[in-house]
Amino acid sequence: MGIMQTGWTASSGLVLTCFKPRSPAISPTPELVMKGAMDTKSDIIFCVPSFVEIWAQNPETVRFLTQIQGILYGGGPLSQIVGDGLTDKGVSIFNLYGCTEVGIVSPILPKIAGREWAYFKIPPSIKTHFIPDGNGNFELLVLPSKHLVPCVLNNSADGADAYASNDLLSPHPTKPGYWKVFGRADDQIMHNTGEKTNPGPLENILNQDPHIQAAVMFGRGRFNAGVLIDPRPASAFDPADQEKLVDFRNKIWPTVEKMNEFAPQHSRLFKEMIIVASPKKPFSYTAKNTARRLALINEYDAEIDALYAAVDESTQADLSPPSTWDLPSATTFCCDSLQATWIRNSLLHALRDTTKLNTRTVTSSFVYQYSSINALASFLSRLASAGHEVISDNERVEAMLNMVEKYSTEFPTHTSSVSAPAQDVILLTGTTGGIGATLLGLLAASPEVSRVYALNRRNQQPLNKRQHAVFKDRGIDVTLLDSHKVVLIETDLGGDKLAWPVNFNLSLKSFEPAVKTVRDLIDLSLASPLPKPPQFVFISSVGVLRHLEPGVPVKEGPVDASVATGLGYSESKWVAEKLLSTASNITPLQSVSIRVGQVTGGASGAWNSTEWFPSLVRTSVSLGCLPTLHKEVSWISAVATAETILEMRNSSVANLHLAHPRPVSWSTIMEPIAQHLALDLVPYDEWFAQLEKKSSGLGADAEVEMLRQFPAAKILDFFSHEKSNSISVEAMGIPRLDVSEAQRISTTLQKLPPLTGDDALRWVAYWKQAGLL
Repeated sequence: MGIMQTGWTASSGLVLTCFKPRSPAISPTPELVMKGAMDTKSDIIFCVPSFVEIWAQNPETVRFLTQIQGILYGGGPLSQIVGDGLTDKGVSIFNLYGCTEVGIVSPILPKIAGREWAYFKIPPSIKTHFIPDGNGNFELLVLPSKHLVPCVLNNSADGADAYASNDLLSPHPTKPGYWKVFGRADDQIMHNTGEKTNPGPLENILNQDPHIQAAVMFGRGRFNAGVLIDPRPASAFDPADQEKLVDFRNKIWPTVEKMNEFAPQHSRLFKEMIIVASPKKPFSYTAKNTARRLALINEYDAEIDALYAAVDESTQADLSPPSTWDLPSATTFCCDSLQATWIRNSLLHALRDTTKLNTRTVTSSFVYQYSSINALASFLSRLASAGHEVISDNERVEAMLNMVEKYSTEFPTHTSSVSAPAQDVILLTGTTGGIGATLLGLLAASPEVSRVYALNRRNQQPLNKRQHAVFKDRGIDVTLLDSHKVVLIETDLGGDKLAWPVNFNLSLKSFEPAVKTVRDLIDLSLASPLPKPPQFVFISSVGVLRHLEPGVPVKEGPVDASVATGLGYSESKWVAEKLLSTASNITPLQSVSIRVGQVTGGASGAWNSTEWFPSLVRTSVSLGCLPTLHKEVSWISAVATAETILEMRNSSVANLHLAHPRPVSWSTIMEPIAQHLALDLVPYDEWFAQLEKKSSGLGADAEVEMLRQFPAAKILDFFSHEKSNSISVEAMGIPRLDVSEAQRISTTLQKLPPLTGDDALRWVAYWKQAGLL
């Protein structure tokens, strides 16, 4: 492709800027190429993707790129995250795809550059043939035509000789005829389960880590994938030093987790499967600055074999048997996370081979949910015979009551020895979340509060830096964090012990660490020497009311366990409510459980892009339409939510509801969004049918791309409930809450104006800034 540009200087008047000829020639580096582009005031930079990924990390360089016509990259795939991030900042990115045997296949510098920069349309002058790989991707073959004859013919198609490119292309999910490069057919890692890992996009994500120079995935013929990492020079070390190896793995783990979010289940990485390159065996690179995959895997063959052997050794039968087979947690007592995954994948593979069960519908965490031998065997038996997960409501209620009983014994005795303070002292957990951060800002500014302890889990990033970032993102005054009132505390406790995981796929058992923390905080309150134990304010969820009669406003008060069954999340919230109620009945502790409805964006419009409504809007952009509903929403902003919680904190009412007292129609929100994004409005059933069609019949890797374009497909069951729900007044089947007691206590709710289209457009503006839209 590079030589063609030389020809363009004569044929189309292109002016090339390049290094001054000299011997030896100047070796192009990202820094030298960028300096040359700036010095010569070039309009377009032609380069390999690795250069773009390095430039994206420098704000000054990015500013320069926004001022020129764009980047034309070729020679390999560009990281989707990097490309999207640059595009959002105003950089024009153009994809140049071709090969030596055929020439350039994609249009050169198309008129429009945008978020779909990775896709291109093959011109009709090129005669093509596509061979499906069985996973939603296609190998490109090029046949001779009057306009183009490949210089190599190594295959045949449609009765004629052809050139097989060995490149896999993925079709655009909504635009016929548009393609993006998926990877090389010979780079695909075929596991011994028959599943494939496409390493290219996953390695690109890993390569964005500041500690990683290059990543090469492996695992051909093995059960699962691993990765070989070449650290950047500043992070280089001898991996024989186990302490440094553990530290390096921990440093890059947030990036690995980000990669795992995009990867199919069978392609996800675990810490045990990370090999770090030895200084004695340095990585070798191509002229395009990419790691030589096959050569490196061959060179590290012994280390790779030793890694798999070590893992296999850990699963042999010579392990000491447990004292009882009724183990409370598989991950704690009998296996690590990698082994739990192997157990899961082996069982799912067996189910696929012997039953007609669609294993994609089975929750990925069932090994954790059924963490004793008997429970797991019983679950699999029911699953195989019934074709879907069968857990009776009675079993769920029994599990909920058992958990309440487990944590409701031997409360400490409260003893008073000091007088009460003049102002409130608050312990607040989860302040790096949206509502928690807003609460922290309000408490820091309140004259009624003398001190607030903000308790969060320890992270790779210091808590002070994380808290500042959340405040800035949410539009909260960051100078409040400098107040003497605010004390930020980090703890080594696991994240699930300090914040309720908002994950609707987990079982009740998975939430037990959070329930245990509620009990720990009850004990902490009762251990206080104040005249009365500090009030316990628990943020519950409207989900505990999920089975109550729709359309009838739900009164503020306790509910039966059967009302909350069906989701581990709602079941665990009910358990915590009941635990607090039990403690308040038999000890001096006072508590209030606040059932919060749907919370919208903060002061800046910030609304977590992974939640269901942002996912609906992002999906609708890909579908080209938004759904209409003849229902209402009683959503409430994060700021109003936090203000109301503060007004409720000393309430004597045990159960309160927090939702907007003045609901608005669904169309009040949707019509301004549709107009702003130029989307059609269609009936909900039609919208859901389109989503269902897009999410069916895909291979694992094609599914990853589909979920990026249509994130609502991740919670398809959630959206399917609205399709069949014609009774509820509230959209998405959310219960209508009676907020009489809440309004009596909260002046914020009494005076709160209804949501408007301006609120909705503020959310959209935030999602655009965050790169969701």
